[in-house]
Amino acid sequence: MENLGKKVGYLKGLMEGMDFSDDPSKGKLLTAMVELLGDLSDRVESIDELIDDLNDYVESIDDDLAELEGSAGDDFHMINDDEFEDEYYDDMEGGEDQLHLLGGKAADEQDDPETLAGSICPECGRMFFVALDDPEDAVYTCPHCGKRVSPMPLTPENAPIAKPE
Repeated sequence: MENLGKKVGYLKGLMEGMDFSDDPSKGKLLTAMVELLGDLSDRVESIDELIDDLNDYVESIDDDLAELEGSAGDDFHMINDDEFEDEYYDDMEGGEDQLHLLGGKAADEQDDPETLAGSICPECGRMFFVALDDPEDAVYTCPHCGKRVSPMPLTPENAPIAKPE
């Protein structure tokens, strides 16, 4: 595509060397066509430059991503649904679902006393969070319906599921 400008220049030279004295309308037509070709050639060259810049930018992003993946080591991978289910069922104790823990640690591994667990209000069925270190028989006021309840642990079976509109 680098030769487009040279080819358009060659056509201009050929056109200028032609004699259009017998039919000047042909000369106007050819002049307009060569000018159009020149404009198109300039536009193609600018698009080529933009594409080259874009390719350089994409390559730099790819290099940065490869560097991030390399620095993350084995910890950098996406969890698919099967892996998630396997991890979930491995975390179940005695066949009963445990409270879903925020932060992914078991209760005896918690560093933060403010760790929360998801719960379901038995009255209104809406989800809310309780402190993980609260006693199991604690009674709470549901933030949604205002009733005093003993919440049910949040499990995949009773978790509210968003539905598409």
